[in-house]
Amino acid sequence: MRKTNVHMTCLSFLWIVSLLFLTVAVPASTAKTMPLRDISDSYAEEQILSLVQAGVIVGDPDGYFHPHQPVKRAEFVAMLNRTLGIRPVSSQIQAYSDVPKYAWAYGDVQASAALGIVNGTSVTTFAPNRTLTRQEAAVIIMRALGTKPNGTASLPVADSSRISAWAKPYVSEALKTELLVGYAGYFRPTDPLSREETAVILHRVLTRLDKQPAKPPVVLGWQYLTTTQEFLQLVNGSEVNTLSPRWFFLDPDGSVSDSAEPALVQWAHEKGKRVWALFGNRFDAKATHEALSAPAKRDAIVDKLAALVEKYQLDGINVDFESMYADDRDVFTAFVRELSAALHAKGAVVSVDVPRDLRSDWSDPYDYAALSQHADYLVLMAYEEHWSGGPKAGSVSSLPWLADSISGLIGRVPAGKLIVGLPLYTRDWYQANGKWLSTDLTIPESYRLAAGSGASVRWDSTLGQYRVSYRNNGVSHSIWLEESRSIGRKLETSLNWPVAGFAFWYVGAPVPDIWTAVSNAFTLQQVREKVRL
Repeated sequence: MRKTNVHMTCLSFLWIVSLLFLTVAVPASTAKTMPLRDISDSYAEEQILSLVQAGVIVGDPDGYFHPHQPVKRAEFVAMLNRTLGIRPVSSQIQAYSDVPKYAWAYGDVQASAALGIVNGTSVTTFAPNRTLTRQEAAVIIMRALGTKPNGTASLPVADSSRISAWAKPYVSEALKTELLVGYAGYFRPTDPLSREETAVILHRVLTRLDKQPAKPPVVLGWQYLTTTQEFLQLVNGSEVNTLSPRWFFLDPDGSVSDSAEPALVQWAHEKGKRVWALFGNRFDAKATHEALSAPAKRDAIVDKLAALVEKYQLDGINVDFESMYADDRDVFTAFVRELSAALHAKGAVVSVDVPRDLRSDWSDPYDYAALSQHADYLVLMAYEEHWSGGPKAGSVSSLPWLADSISGLIGRVPAGKLIVGLPLYTRDWYQANGKWLSTDLTIPESYRLAAGSGASVRWDSTLGQYRVSYRNNGVSHSIWLEESRSIGRKLETSLNWPVAGFAFWYVGAPVPDIWTAVSNAFTLQQVREKVRL
């Protein structure tokens, strides 16, 4: 667990306000009574009214919906987000130069970019006011619903040759599922999508959603460098439903230290949250070996932890043993087996923090398959790809590295037992005397540094992160940012596997944009599980 000033003319302002009224949802009670004067001749009248009642679309201040007008790209994304329950994200880093922070659609575009639903018209542009084509709509809709095109597109339409290669697999799936349909044997891929067509498509999506709530994933937040009160305030503004305070540690003599604060447990339970107190070894390989290799000492530790669980009414223990001897693999597994048996008898769970399988002395102490047989969860610490003091500068957790870390455990860890640990920190990298040095940064610290340094910011689609480059006193610095878009992409990628949830190292600063992205990723995953295609 190692860590524009903006000048707008009055005309521009009125145009933005007008567009906002065309697309922004209002409370359902208002929408139900709002007249729409121009939909009686629309074939989509029923669907439009249904979506108005659902708060997805609304007319302008004069009660007009303009059903026959083409829908713009930003309008479509905003309405799709509302259909799926995706909330706008007030990201600190602007994804596209033509959707600035003051734009009405900023939060919706940022939310969709974080989930990989939209990629823009280029790396830096989105073209929010451009008319959306039918083939673009197919791509966006099918991406949102998690369709994985197999590359062999069956297109039973007469104008299939007019469909762009990048869109064909998605159009094929859209036609199969009848979310989009052709007309008289033609798909008309480059024709603009009208607002009434948009209503029909979104209504089809909405009616295919199963309204039964899905089981919420584990969202574990580790405490570090904060007081209990600070930690609770941060958790209260987050998506964390499982708190892991650093309370119990293995001492050199084999005893277990206790620094629990019962008020935290009471607060968490009143909020409907769980507490999995951390039990760590402080990276002390010698003490770990002496304690775990002696059955009597191991039994004493298990008895002590079971008593602490009962004393403080804990929901579980999070075992964080790192830097162990490779030869202690079997005794560590035995400890987890015995601890799990004791805690299960008390209705509590055991989660075990594990590194990615490096096939080295660092990961050799972890028998992943055996541990997962006994523990309720393994928590993959999917960070420290590039570590402080390491030979290279780089991301704490790039998207390809994360995916490889997860796939390396799938098959050895049963479905629903793997929790993916993600970083809520990053590093400022620079060189001195030919060596790479770094400074750990919280997320807000990295935002402030990027904003105040005149840094250049570039999105790396391969790594799934922004890289910030700047100079200070003649020295080049680089930061691989973690923010709403990068975390959103990590979540969306991780959910391609049957993971049980996520853990965040560490909950130490307010990051509301990231927590909204986390919520959106879970919402989208539930949509994909519920929708019947």
